[in-house]
Amino acid sequence: MKDGPLLYMWNALLCEPVPAFYRSYFFPALAHIPTIILMHLNVFLSCRITLFWIDFMRVGRIIRAKTIPEAWRRGLNLIWRQGDLITDERGTRTRELVDLLVVVEKPREDMIPDEYSWNEARLEEYAEQLITGENPGFEYTYGERLRSWNAPGDSDPIDQIDYVARRIKANPNTRRATAVTWIPSIDTAKDEIPCMIVDDFKVREGRLHLTALFRSHDFAGAYPANLYGLTRLLDRVSEMAGIKPGSIATLSVSAHIYDHDWDWVEQMLLGQSEEEF
Repeated sequence: MKDGPLLYMWNALLCEPVPAFYRSYFFPALAHIPTIILMHLNVFLSCRITLFWIDFMRVGRIIRAKTIPEAWRRGLNLIWRQGDLITDERGTRTRELVDLLVVVEKPREDMIPDEYSWNEARLEEYAEQLITGENPGFEYTYGERLRSWNAPGDSDPIDQIDYVARRIKANPNTRRATAVTWIPSIDTAKDEIPCMIVDDFKVREGRLHLTALFRSHDFAGAYPANLYGLTRLLDRVSEMAGIKPGSIATLSVSAHIYDHDWDWVEQMLLGQSEEEF
């Protein structure tokens, strides 16, 4: 922030060695104020601007990574080092960043982090639930909401993934290829509601890209599984629409690490080199 445009402007207008003529031209009322006072005022405003910038930057971070493991490690590092301590509605402590955008350019390469506790078989089972709509007995699954969305009173369930593929095939430039998991008439009456709310698909430059919005995102425990499943979902829609798959972006409105994961996350991050972040 020390080289920010606001400070350059302030320095250019109020501080020496800029001649008093130019100061009076831009701010006539300041021409008669001694330079020493203006310099002190500049220092004061510089500090206030810096503090404002730091506070402003608490909302919104961007990570662009090649693979899922790289995105996960860099996201954990950012949340761990810069996240705020927040106690959630269950009384659980978390480290949290608000509005973390993570773009994974090549999600099919090196899909499973070595440090992650889930193996490939478990991840495939999770992905299958996400893309097929089958519910083995849970209160809900993402796949059920995406492939068989049904609000109380509706006669027929809606396969939103089929809808998305048809939209894309009809017009690859569509901005309407969107699926949602939120059912207001059901979810407003429950405490346990979907974390992933929106899956949006866009075809740009000949590839199909997926953006997923998470209202709440367990970054340590769930991010690799989420991305594994979303990669399989993107592949399925790409196959249905006849478009090559591209990148996956997640916007995590609350990207957090639960306190029961703090010890192993800290140990994992201590073992990483700076180049990996």
